[in-house]
Amino acid sequence: MKKIFALFAILTVFAVFSFGCDIRSLKLYGKDKYYVQIKGEGEIKDKTRVYTLPAYDEEGAEKKISFTSHKAENDKKLKEDAFLRLYVSEDNDKSVDVKSYEEVKKEDLPEKVKKKLNVK
Repeated sequence: MKKIFALFAILTVFAVFSFGCDIRSLKLYGKDKYYVQIKGEGEIKDKTRVYTLPAYDEEGAEKKISFTSHKAENDKKLKEDAFLRLYVSEDNDKSVDVKSYEEVKKEDLPEKVKKKLNVK
């Protein structure tokens, strides 16, 4: 009985640790992915930098998306021509909310997105 309890305790600790380490992934689960290329410096509003850029899903469908960068200072804007993967959720009223973003290499862009962004 003690062995079963010890095994159960170890598995519980492992599960809790695994869940805690991967909490970011859970927040992004089920979100739509769009890809953008940074063009321009964005606009500073309320101490955040706002970018409004054409974004493309994995099938190449375009949507204009606005998102904020946490780098509001002029010397810390997003890198020009960098590629970002946006994690987006849409409401029923078609409002778009960017939950997170990450920089990706051009090799990691879907082929249809590369064509839309004229990436070779």
